[in-house]
Amino acid sequence: MLMLDEDESFSLSGYVEAPGEVRFALQGYLVSHRSDGTYVASLIPQLFYGWNGTQLQTWRQDITATGEQVILSRVGGEPSVPREELYWRKVSGVPTPQAPTVQAPTIEQPNLLPIIILGGIFLLLILGKR
Repeated sequence: MLMLDEDESFSLSGYVEAPGEVRFALQGYLVSHRSDGTYVASLIPQLFYGWNGTQLQTWRQDITATGEQVILSRVGGEPSVPREELYWRKVSGVPTPQAPTVQAPTIEQPNLLPIIILGGIFLLLILGKR
């Protein structure tokens, strides 16, 4: 999850193999530090420039060039949108993305009791025939 300060610069590059329509939707928040606290607003496409340098209106772009391209960018807080167009929520602190937790696989110990019992019965049968 991306956390961008409202005046922070950002760029996302990618290698385009063939021209065509692409969709890059970023998940994250724009962070604003104000005198009365910290606020966050969800990222919207209008907060970014597209591959051709124009302000995005949607997450879709028609990329006509190939090779390494800057697909999304934001420079020093630009492009910007009026504050009232964003849904700001006050937070107690800047939320930090949680690292995914990976649970180690558990290895169950096999139940050896049935094998031991069958082995014992087998030995009794073999030894009992002598």
